[in-house]
Amino acid sequence: MHPRDLAPLLALGLLLAGCGDDGDATTDATTASTGQASTDDAATIPNSSTSDSPTSDATTTATTDPSTSTSDPGETTTTDSSTGAPAGPWDDFLIARDDHLRALAVPILTCIAKQDTQHPVFNGCIDWHSAVHATYALHAVSRHTGDPSYLAAAEVKLTPAGLDAELQRVQQGKIPQEVPYGYSWFLTLAVERELGTGKQDLRPLATEIRDQLRAWLESRTPPQISTGVLADDYANLSWAVLNLWQWAQWTDDAELAAAMETYAADILQDPAFDAACPFSQEETDADNFFPPCLHRARAIVTLLPGAASAPWLADWLPAEPTLTPIEMPAAAHISGLNFSRSWGLWSLYKASDDVAYRDLFYDHVTTHLNHPQYWAEDYNNYAHWVAQFGVYAISQTYAD
Repeated sequence: MHPRDLAPLLALGLLLAGCGDDGDATTDATTASTGQASTDDAATIPNSSTSDSPTSDATTTATTDPSTSTSDPGETTTTDSSTGAPAGPWDDFLIARDDHLRALAVPILTCIAKQDTQHPVFNGCIDWHSAVHATYALHAVSRHTGDPSYLAAAEVKLTPAGLDAELQRVQQGKIPQEVPYGYSWFLTLAVERELGTGKQDLRPLATEIRDQLRAWLESRTPPQISTGVLADDYANLSWAVLNLWQWAQWTDDAELAAAMETYAADILQDPAFDAACPFSQEETDADNFFPPCLHRARAIVTLLPGAASAPWLADWLPAEPTLTPIEMPAAAHISGLNFSRSWGLWSLYKASDDVAYRDLFYDHVTTHLNHPQYWAEDYNNYAHWVAQFGVYAISQTYAD
């Protein structure tokens, strides 16, 4: 069965499921000084190859030679509606994106409908940050599919009174464990909400979060910076730099954008990290939910595009990139790694125009789509956060 056919089946079977923990509670319950979050809360897709199939984000015109297709011989071949030519694996993925998003949205809808903590708005998905990226994911799915029901599910909780209460809690320092991870995700949500709806009701909270997150980032000591760049979890520093810069770009904050670009050039591009965090490191160090070396590379090529990062990128990228998707995660948090790796792989593809990185993106995303036990609620009670990571990955492939 093609994965796009999973959506209606999952919708029938998963809406009845509950929403559970998004990871090992003992792992999450760490102190704010480490940057880690704590809970203050009561069908088969063919493998890709380096083919010359179209790379446009917005189009699905198929030009792949049918003899190169890796589709299951028993499946009906998808064809391009305008030319009648067989579509290749990448083209099939582009065609099926909306359906993949709908399938991933099922466990997200389940958890966002709950109220399981005392947070005024961002509750229902075990902890504050998971509810934040659940809300982001529903906005993104609604915008890409054109289905307002996903947005409506998020709107239920985004009340003026609730947002005011969330702002007061942040101003009072009530959720320090959400720095930097949850705060960074909130800025992503705020951009997505304004992009998709035009509403700026998250901006007061985003402004406070921006200021606190920047203060945290700029207060890091050299040892803390080194630890943060190499962190494969909530404490990852590159994720904070990227999201601060993206918020600055969105809000036309030239001073903040320039500060983050300087940070990327002077700190993230430090050659010491090239030795400590090469591309190959991601293959051997896969024991948490973030890929630090890919996150660092993504921040660098995004904040310093073109000539500003080209020499560094040419030296850092391997001649023949290899990164094996994880088939059977050994622990809860590793189940999000295929999706989070794909974020950086997509950025490397866009920066280098090397189809090998697009194919690695494809391999990682489709591998995980083919393992719904790691993101579908009826298999895994904390799967909603993994599905949210998947929405973020697929969202990158659309032309905004």
